[in-house]
Amino acid sequence: MLYMNILTWAPDKRDELLKRAQTIGFKHEGMKVIGTWADLDGCRAFQLTDVPPDMDPKLMLKANFAWNDIMKIESIAVMKAEEMVKLLSSI
Repeated sequence: MLYMNILTWAPDKRDELLKRAQTIGFKHEGMKVIGTWADLDGCRAFQLTDVPPDMDPKLMLKANFAWNDIMKIESIAVMKAEEMVKLLSSI
């Protein structure tokens, strides 16, 4: 399942965020990070991840808890619009 993660942080957390990103990076055990994009206006990024349906929920918690003290993480299940149209057409 694909998840679009919206990552937001307060301006005063920028230096800690940069330090942690350089130390542990944006990859997470058990899931494939397809890409991470920075909002050019600042304090927000978007990350698309592919999470297997049988992934141990502990790994998802571990990934989020590594960051949730300095940023808010919203995870939204997504799919390609073409796939959604095909699925809805068959209902």
